[in-house]
Amino acid sequence: MGAKSVRRKRKGQYMDMDIDIFEQFPDKETFDKYWAEDYVPVTYEDVREVYEDFVKSVDGHIYLSDYEENGCISKADFKENLTQAAQFTFEDTLTEAFYDKNPELYETAFAIYEEAQMTGQGDAGVAQIFHDTFRQLYEEFLDRLFDEVLA
Repeated sequence: MGAKSVRRKRKGQYMDMDIDIFEQFPDKETFDKYWAEDYVPVTYEDVREVYEDFVKSVDGHIYLSDYEENGCISKADFKENLTQAAQFTFEDTLTEAFYDKNPELYETAFAIYEEAQMTGQGDAGVAQIFHDTFRQLYEEFLDRLFDEVLA
């Protein structure tokens, strides 16, 4: 079983813990409690400038060409028709904003995922709240971008 050293901030202190990540977070409930105590919300304001600057830099051409040429751009399906560059920019910007506000949570969630993938032990789903929150924020922020800039 691989031991993953996790650096966590607890009550203003950083601690290095050289114990198995799944001993620290044996189940989803334990990680969810850690999340509830430490998560700093990410807002649209954290990504707005980069999102809007990207749209301006490509003159609004953030969609796959056949979707854009069809002229039926809608809030219902625009997210599935973003160019690769747009997807990367929007996801990367959210990742950076998330990490800036929650570096320990981010690193811990990825340590859980990586340890489960590399060793086949433990449950990567322990940190599901991280992935669910990221996806929910991504969807919400793209909806805001559509409403405020693209519509």
